[in-house]
Amino acid sequence: MATNKKNPAGWNTRSWLNLRTSVQVIAFLGFLALFSGALPLLMRLDPLAVLANIIASRSIQPLLAISLTMVALSLVFGRAWCGWLCPLGTVIEWFSFNKWRSRKIKIADGWRSAKYIILIAVISASVLSNLTLLIFDPLTIMVRTFATAVWPGLDFAINAAESALNNVPALHEPLTRFDNAIRPLLLPTIELHYPDGWLFAAIFAGIILLNLVAERFWCRYLCPLGAFYGLISKISLVRRRVNDSCIKCKLCEDACPTGTIRRDKDCSSDPGECIMCLKCMDSCPCSTSDFGAVYAPAKLNSYDPVRRQLFLGLGAGVLLAVLFKLNPFSRRPNPYIIRPPGANEEDMTAKCIRCGECIKACPTGAIQPSRLEAGGELLWTPLLVMRSGFCQYSCNACGQACPVAAIPALSLARKKVTIIGRAFIDRSRCLPWAQNTPCSVCEEMCPVPRKAILLSTTEVKKEDGSKITLQRPTVLAGRCIGCGLCEYKCPVAGEAAIRVTA
Repeated sequence: MATNKKNPAGWNTRSWLNLRTSVQVIAFLGFLALFSGALPLLMRLDPLAVLANIIASRSIQPLLAISLTMVALSLVFGRAWCGWLCPLGTVIEWFSFNKWRSRKIKIADGWRSAKYIILIAVISASVLSNLTLLIFDPLTIMVRTFATAVWPGLDFAINAAESALNNVPALHEPLTRFDNAIRPLLLPTIELHYPDGWLFAAIFAGIILLNLVAERFWCRYLCPLGAFYGLISKISLVRRRVNDSCIKCKLCEDACPTGTIRRDKDCSSDPGECIMCLKCMDSCPCSTSDFGAVYAPAKLNSYDPVRRQLFLGLGAGVLLAVLFKLNPFSRRPNPYIIRPPGANEEDMTAKCIRCGECIKACPTGAIQPSRLEAGGELLWTPLLVMRSGFCQYSCNACGQACPVAAIPALSLARKKVTIIGRAFIDRSRCLPWAQNTPCSVCEEMCPVPRKAILLSTTEVKKEDGSKITLQRPTVLAGRCIGCGLCEYKCPVAGEAAIRVTA
């Protein structure tokens, strides 16, 4: 490797590579900080999610303009986001599997069209107010995976370690101080469960394992955000250049992680595929490769989104949007689909970008990604599963965390009176009603100032002929806001005897 070459700024190539590594680490730590703080800034850096949301909702959120900063940077530095800042791209690079990859696998350049087709499908579906395809966005993949699998897994591991170490008396106080320091700042105060966490973890692992087929397979062939930046990179200012002294030694071609450098094309590269990683410059023994200003637009390649790719993407987006509209639940909505406070089905369809920020923000784990309860059009949008958690009466975190106002940012005072659903008692399962067994948990747990659950005293006759006095619960519908704490705390095994419906 040539590591002592100088560039016009006076830095050698190794210094630039070290700078890039440092930026990647800092950017990844920044992702973790924004994620753990449940701040809406992260997804506002994603111009694809922002653009699709604007088109689908026919509205512009003022703070979403921050994504224009990333567009401006790409106009100067091309796909530097992918090679320097993207958290998913960084993880993919850390697990490149270069030593295990088969050199025999060759993938035709035509497959690079796939990411452009996905990009066009995302945009065309959003025209029909469908944002389902944003599940392919790399930032939504990262947040969903961390929210439902990585963070709960970390919490489980820490709990297990604390339980084991707690057997040592000398460690009681240090462990308590440690636990108080990380909860609720970084980890929840109660153990959270996400039934589909395994699915999101498997998808994430699959993206990483695609590196066994080709280095940065996801970035090359599938990433719609990479395709978005790739189109802008065609006219970006700073690009890779090769001078006439190139001896076509193929070292840069072997070093390129996206496979865009081709010796049969004079070792040139496509700026739409180049992620500005600088590895080609480091590998060049003759200093013939550098990065500088180029003022002419790049030439189109066969895999770029021309007529065929454009029609395929448009057709795929429209077809999927139409198929998702054929929702078997549209005429008879599922009464157990309960949305976060202030949210409705229309906003979920046209605004929700499936980022999972609300899932991470919910302190009780009540917010879960939906499956197909409301049809494919609303796949992985947030819903409240009261048996998994409950909507905390003094919490409005989900609305504050939502970057696109799919969940309104309600004030705490307004949130406390916002009706999420209504509770009802299944008397066939309720202990006082069905089994004449004393229980008043739901009434005790009801958090509203004027209790929404009333206990009525009655005298009942047992099977042995004796009489007992029981208190049986009744829901006062006019007071219930549907927070679900009663359902969450109901002691009946399995399905609760008191449930919240939309």
